[in-house]
Amino acid sequence: IYSLSFMVYLAPAMEKPTQRGQASSSAGGIAARIVNFIIGWAKRLLTAQPMAFLLTSIAVFASLTLLGVRWYGEKALQEGLLYHFSRVDHRHNYSMYWYWIYLTRSMPTITSASIALMGRLLLIPQIMLLVVSSLGLAKKNLALALFAQTYLFVIHNKVITGQYFTWFLCLLPLCTDALRFTPRVQMNLAGVLLSIGLWLGSAYCLEIRGMAVHRWNWLASVVFFWMNTMLLGALLSPSVGSKSASGDGDENDGGDRDSDDGHRVAASDRVARIGGDNKSKNQRGKAKQQ
Repeated sequence: IYSLSFMVYLAPAMEKPTQRGQASSSAGGIAARIVNFIIGWAKRLLTAQPMAFLLTSIAVFASLTLLGVRWYGEKALQEGLLYHFSRVDHRHNYSMYWYWIYLTRSMPTITSASIALMGRLLLIPQIMLLVVSSLGLAKKNLALALFAQTYLFVIHNKVITGQYFTWFLCLLPLCTDALRFTPRVQMNLAGVLLSIGLWLGSAYCLEIRGMAVHRWNWLASVVFFWMNTMLLGALLSPSVGSKSASGDGDENDGGDRDSDDGHRVAASDRVARIGGDNKSKNQRGKAKQQ
């Protein structure tokens, strides 16, 4: 899932559009902007370094997959790769999709092939989020992009268990310099912990006590999803805005320093002129006395 992020990181910087290009883009509307955006990124990604990384990754992945199939047969391909695209889990878990899958499996008109197709369709939001996060974050901060992508992938997954949390938590130390523990982050983190406690309580009542609290457990899963989305937004908002804000601040500071220097130079010139005038007056006065 990280291939696009590494390609974006290796891609050359985007060229600044000319005035003619900006005028034509604004005149064309949203459709023209989308087309220009796609063409711009295609040109950047189809350069030497991103393509070398892509081809190397495909070659290594394909070689290891073929080696596994050669040693263990078709089972290695099915259980190691293809199974995860169609996997659905009707048992309760942190994912907000589990209750929908649970109800679907009890319908006699729904076949296993239809459920597998639905499971593949649920990959579409994850793919869209991976693309957006790669294009928006990878060039600015690769480590932060990998953390955000893994976080998004987990909370939008069809199945979420406790071990999935380690997928993004292990990347957290790599991007701590870009994250700020603001009051908003603290509030949302408390919400996430509260949602986990709510889910664990309802899961205990369902699994251990045998109580019919399926809907409560599903609602806890929805709250868990919402609070994690809010937490990730709180974590990313200062880091995404800080770079541009700091850059603007540096430019403003530089402008202030330039203006201050100009004022100092002008003041020193005035002082020098005044001193020169006084000196010439003194010389004329001495000449008259003589």
